[in-house]
Amino acid sequence: MLVDADHLLATPVFQADRCSLGFHYLHTGYAIAVYFVLLFLRKPFNIIGIGLLLHMLADLIDCVFMFNHCKACFLNAPFSLHLSLPIFL
Repeated sequence: MLVDADHLLATPVFQADRCSLGFHYLHTGYAIAVYFVLLFLRKPFNIIGIGLLLHMLADLIDCVFMFNHCKACFLNAPFSLHLSLPIFL
C-alpha cells in the first residue's frame, strides 16, 4: 500500500524491533484520525478509509506481538503507544 511509503523516509529504513505506529508520518494518531473521517465521506473515500484503518489494525497487532516478546522495545516506543497499548500487554 502507498501508506507504507513513509517507511522510506525513516532512518534506518527497516528496523526489526520498531513499531511503525507513532513512528512513521502516515502511522501517527493524527493520520489515523483522518482515516477515520474518511469513513463518513462518499465512495471511494470511505472504502479507502476502511482499508487504511485495517492496515493500522494489522500494524497494531504486529506491535502487540512484538512487545510481548521484547519488553525493551515497548519501553523505547513513541510516547503515544505507552498510553494505548498497556491494556494489551
